[in-house]
Amino acid sequence: MKINNIEILIINFFVIIFSVFLLIYNYNFLFLIFICLLIFIDILHFFINNIKVRYNIMSYRKALIDVEIDNQSVLKLYLGEKKEKETRNKIYKIINSNLSKSHVVKKYNNHYLILLKYTNTNELISLVSRINDEAGKLIDSDVFSLSLRFGIQLCDENGFVSNKNRAAIACNNAKREGMNYYYIYNDEDIETLINEKKILDSLVKSLKNNDFEIYYQPKYDFKNKKIVGSEALVRLIQDGNIVPAKDFIDVAEKYGFTTYLDKYVLREVCKKINELKKDKIEFNTISVNVSRNTLCEKQMIDFYKNMLERYNVSKKDIELEVTERTENGLVSSDDKIHELSKIFNVAIDDFGIGNSSISMLFEHRIKTIKIDRQFVIDESEKGRTILNNMIRLIKDLDFDIVVEGVETVEQQEYLRSKGCNVIQGYLYSKPLTFKEYREKLTLERVGWYCVRFKRGNRIYKRFLRLYNCYWSTIVCNDFYHFSSTSSR
Repeated sequence: MKINNIEILIINFFVIIFSVFLLIYNYNFLFLIFICLLIFIDILHFFINNIKVRYNIMSYRKALIDVEIDNQSVLKLYLGEKKEKETRNKIYKIINSNLSKSHVVKKYNNHYLILLKYTNTNELISLVSRINDEAGKLIDSDVFSLSLRFGIQLCDENGFVSNKNRAAIACNNAKREGMNYYYIYNDEDIETLINEKKILDSLVKSLKNNDFEIYYQPKYDFKNKKIVGSEALVRLIQDGNIVPAKDFIDVAEKYGFTTYLDKYVLREVCKKINELKKDKIEFNTISVNVSRNTLCEKQMIDFYKNMLERYNVSKKDIELEVTERTENGLVSSDDKIHELSKIFNVAIDDFGIGNSSISMLFEHRIKTIKIDRQFVIDESEKGRTILNNMIRLIKDLDFDIVVEGVETVEQQEYLRSKGCNVIQGYLYSKPLTFKEYREKLTLERVGWYCVRFKRGNRIYKRFLRLYNCYWSTIVCNDFYHFSSTSSR
């Protein structure tokens, strides 16, 4: 039976009255015995409580739950500062109402931290589900839905700070899980975090050491048989080998490193364009990727303008390819796309993949749509239906089409039959170093001429190339016939 605080006060009151009575009537011996009895009872009570505590520790386990509102910045913009604060207080009350008095809830840095006892993980999942459902009812709107993210750490003996940090890691993982609003921490998460930190440190070091190199993959118009542009692709070179993008791009996007990469690529491309102009080598528009994370930077547009002015690059020389994947930002990236589209040619990269939206085609001054290779390699009936309708939609809206990832003649011929003439892929060219790309540009604008000459009784055929009105030399004896030809 559990004794409450009022009963304890009543007992203490009668103990004091009885002690005073013994002292007044000089029952010193009885008083001494009574005091010794109280001390014995107190010691016994201490040991009993200690046994109970140990029993509770063995019977119950503890968990630390880090709770965060999903899309906090959007919530503040949608509700306003005052209502947003009221909503946070209501969430705090909802959490408290679902917990017993022995559990602890604290607010810190727009998070809620819950310390509680549990018997099994299903009990914790049921708790966070109940809290999330009740919190979701606080806002009745078709536009915005309120949801929470829960990072659950099953406490161990590593101390409060360590457990709190692990709960925070779990909460961040819950935000990346999409539909899952909770995430239970496991030891692999800390290993993942350490590996990501190593990759990020390596990326920062590589950027300082100029270990990144820009490759250029041509866009080829196979109808007119000429290069009509190229895409600048960044490659990480370590120990003379190219590091696959899949090994670092996810970490770069997660921690915002793509912003630094985007700026690096633009600066290097502007330098090379300036070099091509000085050497009077003709080239078409070069596309550079711009991640949505970069678009969220306030000074992004000023940076792009400054690069164009510094290297004497025309706006028509650069095309911006807006990539689809993004993390949530405080600044609307769609507003930046609209502003950029007034200055540069803007292309939507990887259309149909990731966070693409059909509404983007109407809201912005988009010039080019790039169809992702995923739709090209899918040769199933359903895949072809999707690709055909996508091409029809883009052509009806009068956008330019570039198809990525074309690797076979069969894919090229299929696209030709659908009126897609501009391709980008290994069928025509792999990504090239700047030196290789420069040579390819030169060859594309060279006149090829067939020279036939006779040596003895045999007729030989050689090809001459015309470089900027100068003949390349071929050592031969007697020219038998000279004529221009389109064959190579």
